[in-house]
Amino acid sequence: MRKRPQLSRTRRADNHHGRREMSEPPIRIGHPDRAATPQDACGCCEGVTLSTPRPVENRPDLGAIRTRTGLHGDFKASMLARLASSTLPALTRLGTRADDDFTIALIDAWASVLDVLTFYNERHATEAYIGTATERFSIAEIARLIGYRLHPGSAAETDLVFLMEDPPGAAPDVAELTIPEGTRVQSTPGPDETAQVFETLADLEARVAWNRMRPRQNRRVTLAEGQTGTWLAGQATGLAPGDAILIVHPQRFDSGWPGFSTGSALWAMRRLTRVAPDPALDRTWIEWAGALGPVSPAGEEAPVHRLYALRRQSALFGHNAPHPAVLSSSTRTTFGYVGTAPDNSPSPITGSSSNVGDWDFAGRQQDTRIVLDAVHREFTPGGWAVLGSPGAAPQLFRIAALTAEAEARYAISGRATVLTPDRTGWVADFAGDYRRVAVHGGSEELALAETPERDFLHGAEIALDASVPDLPDGRLVYVKGRRAQVETAVARLTVLRADGTLDSVARGTRLTVQAVLFAPAAPLLGLWLVTDPEGRLALTLALRGQLPAIPADETSPVIVQRHRIAGFDQSDPLRSAITLADPILSPLDRASAVIHGNIARASHGEGASEILGAGDPAQPFQRFALKQAPVTHLVASTETGVASSLRIRIDGVEWTEVPDLYQRGPTARVFATTLADSGETTVRFGDGISGARPPAGRDNIAAEYRTGLGRAGNLRPGQLSLAIDRPLGLKEVTNPVAASGGADPESAEAARRNAPIRTLTLGRVVSITDYRDFALGYPGIARADARWIWQGESRRIVVTVAGEDGAVLPAQGPVLKALRDAYRRYGDPLVGFELIGHAQAQFRLGLKVAVDPSHDTPGVLAAVETALRAAYAFDRRDFAQPVALSDVAATAHGVAGVRAVDIDRLYRESGPQSTPTDHMLLAARTGRTGSDGTPLPAEILTLSPAPFDHLEPMP
Repeated sequence: MRKRPQLSRTRRADNHHGRREMSEPPIRIGHPDRAATPQDACGCCEGVTLSTPRPVENRPDLGAIRTRTGLHGDFKASMLARLASSTLPALTRLGTRADDDFTIALIDAWASVLDVLTFYNERHATEAYIGTATERFSIAEIARLIGYRLHPGSAAETDLVFLMEDPPGAAPDVAELTIPEGTRVQSTPGPDETAQVFETLADLEARVAWNRMRPRQNRRVTLAEGQTGTWLAGQATGLAPGDAILIVHPQRFDSGWPGFSTGSALWAMRRLTRVAPDPALDRTWIEWAGALGPVSPAGEEAPVHRLYALRRQSALFGHNAPHPAVLSSSTRTTFGYVGTAPDNSPSPITGSSSNVGDWDFAGRQQDTRIVLDAVHREFTPGGWAVLGSPGAAPQLFRIAALTAEAEARYAISGRATVLTPDRTGWVADFAGDYRRVAVHGGSEELALAETPERDFLHGAEIALDASVPDLPDGRLVYVKGRRAQVETAVARLTVLRADGTLDSVARGTRLTVQAVLFAPAAPLLGLWLVTDPEGRLALTLALRGQLPAIPADETSPVIVQRHRIAGFDQSDPLRSAITLADPILSPLDRASAVIHGNIARASHGEGASEILGAGDPAQPFQRFALKQAPVTHLVASTETGVASSLRIRIDGVEWTEVPDLYQRGPTARVFATTLADSGETTVRFGDGISGARPPAGRDNIAAEYRTGLGRAGNLRPGQLSLAIDRPLGLKEVTNPVAASGGADPESAEAARRNAPIRTLTLGRVVSITDYRDFALGYPGIARADARWIWQGESRRIVVTVAGEDGAVLPAQGPVLKALRDAYRRYGDPLVGFELIGHAQAQFRLGLKVAVDPSHDTPGVLAAVETALRAAYAFDRRDFAQPVALSDVAATAHGVAGVRAVDIDRLYRESGPQSTPTDHMLLAARTGRTGSDGTPLPAEILTLSPAPFDHLEPMP
């Protein structure tokens, strides 16, 4: 222990006591030899204890340190105490300690100087440690000692959908349309937002035909056995219920068709029971009585039939002839009876004079002549005629020829249409029931329409509605549409709810399909994840027929899916087909689905170029400051997670950016950059030993870069819609999905956390903690968690990450894609891992508070809510961190004015412990595997932003 010097002093009494001197033994400075008495009114004998230097002691892990040896009062007191030291005999005559004394005023001034000096010494000491530094610059300089550079931030990225049009004067669907790299698109800002500019990252070959490709909406379905209806083209069919239609296979009318025969039975006539026009689709649905029989050869599925409307129904000539019994006997004799009729009789009578029958309709008829009851202009050569009667099956005849002739038979006469059929046999089939034969004709062909596709869009194979130019393999497309909807077709469909309970869904319930997975061995059996009209999730195992697709209504949300083309088929000249690299697992409503094929990647930032200046070989470490800031950094699979857009060329030769110039070699064409807190970037070249010096020249150093980054670029879907540059043929542009990946420059707190992590990973991903620590150094990642999971007999790592402010990072976004590639690059290739965004889990509260009567009750309740929301906000929570009821109560008790707390509601909004009661401990789940072996993310459990179940004063 260091001893203070021994001093002797002489105490001098005040003038009020008379003058006397007294010799005293030496004393230790800072230790009074006696207590002050009331007689020491001048104060000369007070303050003899030294107050400085104060002991300095700081325990580890403090957020701030104390190094000041004293304050103004301490220094002044110590100097006043020294005035009484026996080693300073010249001061023995100083008989006052009043502040208005010049000596005491000088001491006070020096105490102020010492106070200021120690203040700044403490500030300098504080900035010397990364744990206590308050300035971002200090943290950056300390981090540089271990090779860590503060993150410059990153630019958001997104995909842009370009809609093209044929340029004026160009041929339709011109082939050569290109969106060049660097095409600028500006956002439409919302409230309190500024417009942001994005630029495309590569040239895009575009086509008008690739704008909006529709999946096949209709399919030509063959008329087959068992059908009771079909679609006709158009709405003006002129049909009504009760009309007759004719369906004919080419085997009956096409002489070149295999198996052609005029006696072919591959035809059918039916009476309509329903005619329903569909204006939206410009088609008409017809239904008929009686399912079709065999109208096609066995195994034929091609849609080759023709359908005719039979507009006219007539009868055979003589169907209305008077019965021979009403004629006189002489008249009957003139006509004669069968076997005795005169040769010139046109119409013999059956029976005899005593037993008169009807006319002998079969007699003297010819199979080559079908005589109708009148002249019917609707019957035409080449048309069809169907003869039918109650006593015989209908028969189909094609009209080979047609004449209008005068007929006189059966005691009547008149002009009639005479048909020449293409085959014989009608006399034998119908003469026995002649009067009741109906002749259907006046055939008019109606165009069959394609049947609408009812099934939803699902899987990897998509047939398009038209033929489009070749889509290159690997091309990016976006599939957009409403979620598919189905309807239960069974009396009761058993489903599994999210809480693990079994439930049933009634017939006719509209369900929205979230995902479906069909078994390869049983393609009609699927595992369906659906939501009911109340929005509740359900899982069920059902056949396709039990959940038929129906048109989606406005309650179904519109979703967008990103895919790449794996194959393209143009074997059908009318319709193309594409194969996706990854199948569509979230089915889409076919009618609302559209496929965009003109897609370009774009990132936040606008291009800039400038002349930095002239190279000067005589100047070591030549520096230049860029005029615009900040320089855009794109998300990349590097150790830092970003790559700079800055390019430096000297005399046209590009130089390479490096983290530092140390040991780069005297001829290395490299440069380093320094980023100021203001965002300004300074370019620094070598000195000819550590990096080459720029060669001499006039304005020979040029820079190209982009400016713009940060969270302001994380735009909503559809915000990018204003094309600043308009290449030839560009009509519209938009971003179908939100822009993501934008992060602000690294904050001081983040750097304080991340800089030491570098010493743990050293740019390599080896241990399981490395997977977590490496992810924390990436832009836009605020939390990370890594855990081992078992998948069967193998182990994998599940890495769960959360974005800033608890944002869920998209699986196909730039940040997770770059981090996933970096893991493969810097990690062990033999270690399997899954990188997924975190699961947002929230809990609810209900409590009563006893408020001190001296406090304002509404104010205390508001303060309790504020304290709880702050304590359980995202920035105060971590992965798998539980919520204890005792901690919630302690947080509420920490509010001034709270005397007691009664928590009767503490439960999760979803998952386990979702029963509205006061759970003692709410669990947040870690990374794990689901029941099907799928990796599941870890949870961060936060307080729900919804109002408390109740927050009220205790009665």
